Amino acid sequence: MPLYLLPLFPLLGFALLICLPRLFPGRSAGWLGSATVLASFVVAVLRYLGQTDTAAHEVLWTWLPNMALNANLAVGFWYDQLSALMALIITGVGFLIHVYSVSYMGHDPKFVRFFAFMNFFVAMMLILVLADSYPLMFVGWEGVGVASYLLIGFWFSGRNSEAEASDIRAASDREGVANSNAARKAFIMNRIGDLGFMFGMFLIYKLYGTLVIPELLQRVEGAQVAVAGIELACLFLLVGAVGKSGQLPLTTWLPDAMAGPTPVSALIHAATMVTAGVYLVARSHFLYDLAPVASTWVAWVGGLTALYGALSALNQHDIKKILAYSTVSQLGYMFMGVGLHAYSAGVFHLLTHAFFKALLFLAAGAVIHALHEEQDVRAMGGMRRFMPFTHIVSLMGVLAIAGIPIWSGFFSKDAILAAAFEASPGLYVIGLGVALLTAFYMGRWYFLVWRGEYRGHVAHPHEADTVMQVPLGILAALATFGGFLNIPTFLGGGHAFDNYLSRAVPVHAHEIPVTTEWVLTILAVAAGIGGLLWALAEHRARSLANGPLGRTSSNALYLDRIYDSLFSIPSRAIADGLDVVDRGVEGTLGGIARNSAAPGGLFTRWQSGFVRAYAVSMLLGTALILGYWAIKTIGGAA
Repeated sequence: MPLYLLPLFPLLGFALLICLPRLFPGRSAGWLGSATVLASFVVAVLRYLGQTDTAAHEVLWTWLPNMALNANLAVGFWYDQLSALMALIITGVGFLIHVYSVSYMGHDPKFVRFFAFMNFFVAMMLILVLADSYPLMFVGWEGVGVASYLLIGFWFSGRNSEAEASDIRAASDREGVANSNAARKAFIMNRIGDLGFMFGMFLIYKLYGTLVIPELLQRVEGAQVAVAGIELACLFLLVGAVGKSGQLPLTTWLPDAMAGPTPVSALIHAATMVTAGVYLVARSHFLYDLAPVASTWVAWVGGLTALYGALSALNQHDIKKILAYSTVSQLGYMFMGVGLHAYSAGVFHLLTHAFFKALLFLAAGAVIHALHEEQDVRAMGGMRRFMPFTHIVSLMGVLAIAGIPIWSGFFSKDAILAAAFEASPGLYVIGLGVALLTAFYMGRWYFLVWRGEYRGHVAHPHEADTVMQVPLGILAALATFGGFLNIPTFLGGGHAFDNYLSRAVPVHAHEIPVTTEWVLTILAVAAGIGGLLWALAEHRARSLANGPLGRTSSNALYLDRIYDSLFSIPSRAIADGLDVVDRGVEGTLGGIARNSAAPGGLFTRWQSGFVRAYAVSMLLGTALILGYWAIKTIGGAA
């Protein structure tokens, strides 16, 4: 099957839903949107089953003529083990999220529009990961940015804007403003990263004369290029990756993206958009392998972001924001992996994260749905009695992200920590500390939502329906057993996932003794179990972190306020100053114009268009002439 079918199906779904919405009454729009993504998933599976060790390059048509050394830049797709894996994740997890959304968004008046935007998002993400060149990747990159803007700000007028009660409508208006601001924030901060991506492309073209990935793979090996140029190009690409994946310093947009519907949070924060930065670094591995300084920057940006996200998640009260800061932290782990050239470990964590984080977001959505849009974990508790199925799958997700054997997060996180121990003791200490904090804040999330006494206001919370439960069950199974995709292979050695991905990206081979590796594994497991026990102790003590440290965590280390002081307030002050100047200049020039127009106004009164006025003017003019003539004549005779 041709590769263009992968993005084509969701693009067709988008076109039908956005252009002919009236043809899809009820929930038919949701099933159509889900079917298009399922069709893409089937194509991805068939291509995966028929895949060979040699990458496939399918060119569709000429796009930019004479782009590189008299060669045409074409629209084409590059299909290797990395892009095959990403296509499976995007379409597989994306399909489950679409099905879940059919029920979750079933009563929304903009139901058709929602699925149109979701289909567009999936199509752009597929173009991003299948692109055979950086410019085409940038098209998908920007398309994902537009789609995320539309989805984050989907409730731009609030969820109850049509309510009759004035107080509910006013609250909905405030919510709509907050949602719109969150969408704009994501869009603007991503444009900062996109500028870095563009500069990186320009410099790569300057260095190698092409932006086509298969050609770059060949030219990089034999080209004699200054190391400084490669380092700078990779640093520019890092700026783009940082913006799209919500890493420091461009991280504050990602938690605010929770303003969108919960399925959007799952789609953006689990398997697709935020992993694009990790994919960019892994796809550009042949450049980063020649840029040790830039790679070190990638690893340390990831390590510090992982720590920042974990610290920010410790004392959040919004059920989705805890998961959002967790995403920031887990993405930091992925950046650590690819920055340390352990590309397989970083990408494997991307895979397992797609399973357990999509599961946790969708489980959180089920709770919010049951509690009539309540998102404060302090108003929950004891939900396991009302939602036993969602409770069990949520527990599977918590154990996976905490890194408890046998759940998937244990395998991927352990590989990254081993690579960090081998390359940088400092990064290893940060990674191990983040593992402890991750288990704690996810344990806190679990106990506040599911254990203890019910503190909510809804009399009888209800379990999610079957349409929502099926995706949750599948994701729970993947989050539990997905780690075994990288089990050791006894025929040929190595690990299954590493061996598969090694045909596309280099695989980091550990050079540490087996005994040391077992010690590292025990420490990682101890951190996970210790964090959960710590959360249990806090839950039993019913202690709330309301001191300075607690406030610092709940305010996400005040990073937004720091940015507001450094950039927003000065920018607004400059804008206000320019506005004063503009008003002053406008007032001065306006006064001059008005004074200049005053004499003209006297003459315009004569041009009334009435014959009588013109006749009077003629008579007055004649009288003045005759009077002047008479005075002149009498004066001359005298």
